[in-house]
Amino acid sequence: MKISEIYELFENIGVLTFSTIYKGEVHSRAAHFNGFDEEGIYFRTMWNKPFARQLMETEKITVFGISDTRILSHDGESGAEFPPGYSIRLIGEVRFLPEDEIRERAKTNKDLELAVFDMDKYPTMRKGNFIINRAKVEIFDFDFECKNRDHKVLRTRMAFGGMTFNEAGPKITEKCIECGKCYKKCSFKAIEKGTPYRVRPERCDDCGDCITVCPVDAIEISSTF
Repeated sequence: MKISEIYELFENIGVLTFSTIYKGEVHSRAAHFNGFDEEGIYFRTMWNKPFARQLMETEKITVFGISDTRILSHDGESGAEFPPGYSIRLIGEVRFLPEDEIRERAKTNKDLELAVFDMDKYPTMRKGNFIINRAKVEIFDFDFECKNRDHKVLRTRMAFGGMTFNEAGPKITEKCIECGKCYKKCSFKAIEKGTPYRVRPERCDDCGDCITVCPVDAIEISSTF
């Protein structure tokens, strides 16, 4: 998947949650992206805000958005019902962009023209431009009621800028005796029969049901993204 496609998925959501770290605490706020190119994805803030200061100190960022935040029902009998949609999350590294670099890039990137406008209107934005130039991204396409397909989840992971990632879901080891209990228990249709059985990471919600029914402890818990 190209950076342009990742950006479009975020842009379709609009307002996103941006999180940083400060003295071991997670600090989150609403923000949005303002452009992309082959190097990465752009956003901006004011240099005097804690947000900018945390970015300058750690050079780390996490961004999350979901296409539809509604829960149509939530009761003791049927549980939560979500309409089909997707969430997208990004874990990455940022680079500060000086004012003159933004102005130069805006000459060939129309997305950054508004950044120049804002820098002229709000002086504190002149030192508040950043680009996410290394990141790993996960798209979690969900259809829990199987209205549009025969399985609940389609999970896609990718990275750019040289960052790497681990696949989703637990791993079935060679201890597997092929009893089929995990296959029958999985409501996400994420278990594939074989020698040994296999978890399909693109369908797995990491719910852990397979782990609870395995009689020989052949299933290892998932790795961190």
